[in-house]
Amino acid sequence: METRKVRILFLVFYVLSLLVWIIEEIYTLSKPPEYFDRFRVLIATIESFIALSSFLVVFILYKELKKEAVENRQAKTQIHDLKRTNRILINPEKGFWAEAKAQMTEWNLTDVETEIAILLLRGFSQKQIAAVRKKSLRTIENQTASIYEKSSMRGKLEFISFFLTPLLPEED
Repeated sequence: METRKVRILFLVFYVLSLLVWIIEEIYTLSKPPEYFDRFRVLIATIESFIALSSFLVVFILYKELKKEAVENRQAKTQIHDLKRTNRILINPEKGFWAEAKAQMTEWNLTDVETEIAILLLRGFSQKQIAAVRKKSLRTIENQTASIYEKSSMRGKLEFISFFLTPLLPEED
């Protein structure tokens, strides 16, 4: 049975249980207490079942809300990526660099890190970047490590791939 039908069936059963409990409470208030001595076990069972059902409903709702939150984050990421791809493809020459710089701004890269990131995207090695910028290799290594950390990338290939993937045609 599909999940939605199970939820609806459980909800109907839960509402009917609550109605039985309400009717039972009204009935017990209108009759003398001695009358219900023989039904105490049944009444306690019904009330326990309703309490357990309530906890189960709360647990199920919590699990579904967590699942939907994950799905929403994934959907937002996918929408963001598709919008980025569209902006790049509208004008590949200008769109790529504008989108690359916008992404670097979103990652909070400094101006120096942005310049180094652009050189990385152009295929420069760290030694070449150090020579162009007239800085030590160690400084460039630290700055590229900071770029990868801020962008949540593991290295140069993943960093470049992030920007080039939207430009590649879809696989059949």
